[in-house]
Amino acid sequence: MDDYGLGVEEIPLVGGDMNLVVRIGDTVRRPREPAGVRALLQWYERVDFDGAPRLLGDDERGREILSYVEGEPGHAPVPHGDDVVAAIGRLLRRAHDAQTGFVPPPEPGWYRSLKGLPEVVGHLDLFWTNVVFRAGLPVALIDWELASPTTRTLEVALAATYWAGIRIDSQLDEWGISKEHRGQRLRILCDAYGLDAVQRGSLFAELITYRRGRIAKGAFRGTTPRSVIVANLRWSEAHAAELGTFLA
Repeated sequence: MDDYGLGVEEIPLVGGDMNLVVRIGDTVRRPREPAGVRALLQWYERVDFDGAPRLLGDDERGREILSYVEGEPGHAPVPHGDDVVAAIGRLLRRAHDAQTGFVPPPEPGWYRSLKGLPEVVGHLDLFWTNVVFRAGLPVALIDWELASPTTRTLEVALAATYWAGIRIDSQLDEWGISKEHRGQRLRILCDAYGLDAVQRGSLFAELITYRRGRIAKGAFRGTTPRSVIVANLRWSEAHAAELGTFLA
């Protein structure tokens, strides 16, 4: 597709299921993200955090312009070796720590709200295609439209649902991901991020509370059936004690 017939090729990008995102040269065009997300991306540029795209402005169609992050997005079956899981943990920690001093705008328009006191602005959508790989390891996070205030622990817990297999067997089978060593991978993720003993002890409680809240609100998006989301909640409830032993 050409941009207004000017011969500029628009290449659709594989990614999240909410928005139309295209590449034009070394830029990405997408629907405008909330003010809080735009401010966060500008902050990341200010502090020289290289794990997120740069906000470059808006185009003549009102679309947001971002820098294109070189690399390959994750695709099923995604790499899930120990080195990849650890790199995810380190990347998240860097993203969170880089927010020190960040003050959101008065009306940030966050996608989600968190009861209690948030610690960071989390990406909160760490599906494989939102993680960019180079040389087999994750180096950047893209598609920040769902970023919202959260706790460090919940962000790591949600990352574990994709990168440590903390979900129902049938989904992992469908995606070609091993069901083995879930507990070990979860521990590696938490170690790499640097969760302390208190945070580790609350990880499953926060994940379960979060999933219950989403189901109660009926706040679903994308193509995942409600039955699968409920099944993942039940799976977390059933395996929390067992997997929690790996974090003790």
